[in-house]
Amino acid sequence: MPSVLVSTEIVIGTLLVVALVVLAATYLRRRYIAKGQPLTLCGFRTGGNGNGRWHLGLMRLADNALEWYTLGGVSLRPKRRWLRQSLLLDAPRLLPPEDALALLPDAFGVSCTDRLDSFELALQGPDYTAVRSWQEAAPPGYNVNVA
Repeated sequence: MPSVLVSTEIVIGTLLVVALVVLAATYLRRRYIAKGQPLTLCGFRTGGNGNGRWHLGLMRLADNALEWYTLGGVSLRPKRRWLRQSLLLDAPRLLPPEDALALLPDAFGVSCTDRLDSFELALQGPDYTAVRSWQEAAPPGYNVNVA
């Protein structure tokens, strides 16, 4: 009987250690991805036509590009990257209830194009405002004349 108790304790201890390692890795990945830049939860789907499945991820407004990272996983590189100069945002529209995301209540769908690529982002109201302001702002070093 004592050997069963010891085996159970080892299994439970191992599961706790694995859970702590996963939580620590997730936290450290998020901190590394942010790099001091604004980071927000965002939905993404390809095709901009309102069809397809939403994918949740993290969106970062970098200096010269909008970067989208998958929510899970261990990759430190963005899954998608769009340059500020070639990104066009359409007017936001409130997502209908059947298309809404559980983690993004009252999200807006924004159709976007990047050269020939069309896609859609799901953003909360303040996040959309931040992306729109970022996109319309003059990029550093591009014909900027500060007097």
